[in-house]
Amino acid sequence: MFAPAREVLSPYGGLPIFTGPTEMFGATINLAMMGGVIAASPVLTFSGYQLLSPLLNRRQRRFAVIFLPAIFVCFLGGGAFAYFVMLPTGLKFLLHFGDGIAVPVIRITEYMSLVTAMVFWLGVIFELPLIMFLLAKLRIVSHRGFRKFHRYVPAAAFVLSAIITPTFDVVNQTLVAVPIIVLFEVGLFLSWLTGGHPKMARIRAATCRLLRRARRIITAPVRLARRGWTWFTGRCLRLWRCLERCGGSYHYRKQGPTNGGNP
Repeated sequence: MFAPAREVLSPYGGLPIFTGPTEMFGATINLAMMGGVIAASPVLTFSGYQLLSPLLNRRQRRFAVIFLPAIFVCFLGGGAFAYFVMLPTGLKFLLHFGDGIAVPVIRITEYMSLVTAMVFWLGVIFELPLIMFLLAKLRIVSHRGFRKFHRYVPAAAFVLSAIITPTFDVVNQTLVAVPIIVLFEVGLFLSWLTGGHPKMARIRAATCRLLRRARRIITAPVRLARRGWTWFTGRCLRLWRCLERCGGSYHYRKQGPTNGGNP
């Protein structure tokens, strides 16, 4: 968690400080609880899906199987962007802003609050394409409805980035605003795919064919391994039966008949 700060949180080895007896313990408990919730969320989501899957038809189950993992992937992508790109840049600006005037001595609770807030909100922002796709799929907002807000997206992205980022410099705001604009364009394309135009139907059909071919290519090693294992176990079973027959006939010839027949 301290890697984005690059060991400049305090003069004491670059580590954060705590000023209360229970501050360090409380920060540890909060971090453990948040980590537990994040780690348990896939299990809870899968359990909920298993509970509700009998109430869904085949098309709805297929949509849920694709949509639910995409939620976690987008959230993890946003969290990774915040941790590896946004936080190092923003903390470098903040902690070196007063060089020669003051020395940073950051409390651990303040640092953890900043990191967790940035990771969470960037993860939520990266859900924007999926939210737009879902709204278009449910016919709540159409593709044309999203296009009406297209001209306001850059200004709204910079306003939102100013609220989320811990600094007000142009570099950090641009690092957040540009992904928001790109994510809106991706969501706009996904909402366009949900329409009923013939071109969209052809695009969906071509996409499905590509996905089926990709699935065949990806699962080819698994299929080959399964066929090889089936062939191997079948050969081993035949060999075992052959050995049993050979062993039984040898035992019979060695001991002779046991039903009172003539030797």
